[in-house]
Amino acid sequence: MPTSELEFSRFYDLPVAIVWDALVDEVLVEGWLAAARIDPRVGGLYWLGWQGGGTLAPTNGTITAIEPQRRLELETDNIGTLEFILDPVPGGTRGSATDLRLTIRVDTEPRLLASTYAYWQSNFDQLEDLLRGHPVDWSTWQRDRGEAWTAYLREASRAN
Repeated sequence: MPTSELEFSRFYDLPVAIVWDALVDEVLVEGWLAAARIDPRVGGLYWLGWQGGGTLAPTNGTITAIEPQRRLELETDNIGTLEFILDPVPGGTRGSATDLRLTIRVDTEPRLLASTYAYWQSNFDQLEDLLRGHPVDWSTWQRDRGEAWTAYLREASRAN
């Protein structure tokens, strides 16, 4: 299968330290992404048990690079290589904000890229909600978030 690279970027009106914690703290990760077991060190485990609307098998990952509050890179068994980069942005309501970038390198069929795009756009919406004090209720994910995911899927399908 061909290797594809997807890039995402989101601005969060919160300091890097807060956004960083949502990438490496198991409880916070479950509030926006998936059930998690994380050992935040190079070589450490980064396991994700997907919930909500998808049928993806759990992800077994290893942290390949970690620079606290700056960079997190994971090699996974089923969703590719993920590299999160956090850049502080001056200003914001708390004096500092964060530009979060995610690059995904994955061997996959091109027809699956639209759903990958939809999931990550939804995930970043969920991260925004978590950072504002509203974690995902996984038991009602389809009802609460399915429509937004479908809209992202349509958007990505039109772009291809």
